[in-house]
Amino acid sequence: MSFELIKDILIATVPLLVIFPSLFAFTTWMERKALARIQNRIGPNKTGIPCTRIGLFGLGQPAADGIKMIFKEDIVPRGADKLFHLLAPILALIPAMLILCFLPLEFPWGKFMSAPVQAFLLDSAVIFFFAISGLATLAIFMAGWASRNKYSLLGGMRAVAQMVSYEIPLVLSAVVVVMMVGSLNAKEIADAQTGFNWFVFTPWGLAAFVIFFIAALAETNRSPFDLPEAESEIIAGYFTEYSGFKFALFFLGEYIAMFAISGLAVTLFLGAGDGPFLTAAPWLSVMWFIGKIFGLIAVMIWLRGTLPRLRVDQLMAFAWKFLLPLSIFNILLAGLTHFALDARVAATSDAILYSIHASHTHSDAANHDHPKPVAGQKEAVMGALHYTDKDWMGAMKWFSKAALKGHAQSRSILGWGFGIWAMSLIVLYVMAKGLDNVSRSTAKPREYLYAE
Repeated sequence: MSFELIKDILIATVPLLVIFPSLFAFTTWMERKALARIQNRIGPNKTGIPCTRIGLFGLGQPAADGIKMIFKEDIVPRGADKLFHLLAPILALIPAMLILCFLPLEFPWGKFMSAPVQAFLLDSAVIFFFAISGLATLAIFMAGWASRNKYSLLGGMRAVAQMVSYEIPLVLSAVVVVMMVGSLNAKEIADAQTGFNWFVFTPWGLAAFVIFFIAALAETNRSPFDLPEAESEIIAGYFTEYSGFKFALFFLGEYIAMFAISGLAVTLFLGAGDGPFLTAAPWLSVMWFIGKIFGLIAVMIWLRGTLPRLRVDQLMAFAWKFLLPLSIFNILLAGLTHFALDARVAATSDAILYSIHASHTHSDAANHDHPKPVAGQKEAVMGALHYTDKDWMGAMKWFSKAALKGHAQSRSILGWGFGIWAMSLIVLYVMAKGLDNVSRSTAKPREYLYAE
């Protein structure tokens, strides 16, 4: 094995083995400080530079927690299945780390190598994401079953029911993006959103993103869907009997899964690494990607400090009676909206380009001067060309300029487009409102007969 190959392998594994675990450590500090702020507390503020009074806002707390977990005693119950008790935390970490390998990232230090450090471009990457994430469900149930503890087993069973239920709307929300792009490759999905053509800016994309994000909260056992580890009911759920470094692996797996599912959401709906100033500095793509991931994680932390935990019946009803029908309806609406809008804009764009071509051909044949262009015609042609290149945001920008100058066909396109988008939002709102009335639990709180 040559030295160059070893160097390439080491540099290629740096993002996986160093960057994301380091971000995990920073995220734990950020979450504890944010929750403390929400709850009117101080949070970590003492642990900083060792042997000094310099606290550095408590930034040394993740390192202190890691050292503590390494040296804590590993206690295994006498009746536990020791093999599966050991394998469960390892299996919980592997799927999230594997998903990170397929995110469309290209790290800036690739110039020091013969080839850039980038994601593995798998043609069916989206299917791989969901297939490999199912292993986390198996790991959680394995932990609950192997502990030989009734609280752990209850937590494992809750996790299986919850993750299987919410995985269906999670996948169906991604189907919408796959339909529009026509590809399962994460890099091609990211390239289809360049130029701020993010799918979240469309009605069906916004609905799919909200469904995806809610289901992702349930898949990662984040509040308000953290019933598998509900400390007020079943102690600590599936990792009740875990301590020391095994517990730390579960903790690490949960946060790495947050990064992985947020990275998938950024790839599908938020344009991946697309953002301003990329022409001058292409390396900013990685910064935009990671920044969007941290934005989604910040929302997860905010929700944890704000919302109370759901009941089990509310959790299951919300998945099967609300998210699942809404995600199926959104797929149908996306297809109808795309067909109606695409057909109208394509016909009008072809008419604009044909009129320009026909007028120039007629003038050349008759040896006449070219006719004076209609007001806004140049902008309308640019909009039609951008639409031909599948650049929706660019096309709408040029059609808007043409409409402001009085171009009738551009006004027709804008009116049709905004009308369909507004109608789609109204239909989605009415559908969500109706499903909310149907799925809302009818259980009433217990009456206290002896309150007097």
